[in-house]
Amino acid sequence: MSVSDFNAAKKWSKIPKNLQDKLIDNVFCSSCLDVTTIIDYSIKDDDHGIVLKGKCKTCKGNVARFIED
Repeated sequence: MSVSDFNAAKKWSKIPKNLQDKLIDNVFCSSCLDVTTIIDYSIKDDDHGIVLKGKCKTCKGNVARFIED
């Protein structure tokens, strides 16, 4: 995980660890057309929540996960 945004890290840290794990393991990959795990991700702040941007564990394609506040 790479954190380049303090506000995003603050929001992410408020999410319980077990829920963080579920969110990381439940990302849709448009290349695999399946649910996957996001790896090598960064956390970015958004007006309405946070965005995880990273790679698909299976195909290494780009994936993202939006998490609402």
